Amino acid sequence: SGINAEYGSSGINAEYGDNMLGFIVLSLLIQHTHSVSVSSILVETGTGKHDGTGDTLTMTIYGSKRDAERISMGKGFTSGSRRSISRSTSDIGTPECVVFQTSGDDLWVPKEVTLNTKDGLSFSFPNSRGFGLSNKEKMTSGWAAAIGFCTPITESTAGKPRKCTIKTRTSRTKHAETDNCLLVPRIYGEHGVVLGESMDRMNHDDFKPGALDTFTYQNMQNVGRVKCLSFNVLRGYGGGRVLRGPRRS
Repeated sequence: SGINAEYGSSGINAEYGDNMLGFIVLSLLIQHTHSVSVSSILVETGTGKHDGTGDTLTMTIYGSKRDAERISMGKGFTSGSRRSISRSTSDIGTPECVVFQTSGDDLWVPKEVTLNTKDGLSFSFPNSRGFGLSNKEKMTSGWAAAIGFCTPITESTAGKPRKCTIKTRTSRTKHAETDNCLLVPRIYGEHGVVLGESMDRMNHDDFKPGALDTFTYQNMQNVGRVKCLSFNVLRGYGGGRVLRGPRRS
């Protein structure tokens, strides 16, 4: 398998090998991290007429040490609501990103999510671009089957948003392909971390054996020079071959 990540003038060119399932890590990012255990989650829903949802939500918290996966958030996220939900996690390190999924087609547009820790710290993740969550097969631009937000990156630190292109080549080895996984890329850069939208193109069968697939993200937050990439399987099952590296060129 292989991947080529291009991020404006920053980029990593790499070829990768095999073998791992579920969570795919392309390289190890070593950094100083805090000890953080989440104790409660405050979810603010947008105030638009159709921003609330009656569907069940689940959330994944991505930390610098480990992830707190598939936390059930329940129902009742009405338009304009502020819900504080008690949920405990082990030490996940510094929270980097949160990702939501939904049980149905009813649109949900969050305003902001705040993680409160057992030590009294708070980490806020605003939905600054107004993304909407829905499982509808034919979705409006800005809606997705999984939406996520990372620690805000200021423009003064990283510069203006840029176009980001991720190219993947699937191995031809047995069971390397998948046709039902929902993958979300996480891009680590010198200025922070950012999530891409789910790698599932409409009316296209991605990740076939030997196939080169291209995913383009317009106006993505600029994280500076890319350090490494990771991918999470948020839904479905596939061969999940590991991509290892990188080898710069």
